[in-house]
This record gives sequence, C-alpha cells and structure tokens, in this order.
Amino acid sequence: MNDFDDALSDGALSDDALENFFAAARTNPPQVSADLQARVLADAEAHMPKAARQPWHQALWHLLGGAAGLSGLATAAAVGVWVGVAPPEGMPDLAGQFVSGTWTAETLDTSEADTGTELGGFGWDMEES
Repeated sequence: MNDFDDALSDGALSDDALENFFAAARTNPPQVSADLQARVLADAEAHMPKAARQPWHQALWHLLGGAAGLSGLATAAAVGVWVGVAPPEGMPDLAGQFVSGTWTAETLDTSEADTGTELGGFGWDMEES
C-alpha cells in the first residue's frame, strides 16, 4: 500500500495530505523519451494537410472578401471619385482646384446656410430655464 491508499482508508483526505501528493508529483515529473517525442511529431506532421499554393489573383480575391467585399470596395471608390469631382454644394471643389492650379482658401458663406434646422428629434434640444 502507498501513502495515497492510506489516506483514503482513513476516510478523510485533508488539504495538507493532498498537497503532499502534488509536491511529490512535482519533484519527480514523468519524462518523455526523445525517441517517442520524435515519433509523435513525425506522425503528427504526416497527418497535417498540405496547403496548396494559390495563384496571386485568387489569393487577392479571397483577401478582399470575394464578390461581396469587392463590390463594396468598388462602390466606395466610385462614390469617392464622384464626390471628389462633383462635390455637393457647400464643399470645396478640390478636384477643380487641383486641375486649375488655384489653391485659394475659400471661406464658407454662412449667410445662405439654413440655420433654422430642427434638431429636436435627436435629443439635441436644450431649453434654457
């Protein structure tokens, strides 16, 4: 009989007794032989699937997210070009300035701006009391 069987026969396995068993296990850990470790690693490597190399255009297609990702990227690029060439009213025409070579600092004319916008629907209405 060993110490573990003696502790179990007493009916109570205290924390100290259990800690002694763990301490004994830590002092003499099991060792794996180098031959067994090499065989296990060789067997694991033999069972690993080999990754097939993809052509660069397929790898780029998957990197961009396929058709859904590429269509979103194309849409964002088209909108960016559109806003850059024909900006909405109130935004500076950067493409026109670049083509014509005039880099003037324009000031925003606030006399035409709509200052009566109702912002109450977004929780921005603050009444002074």
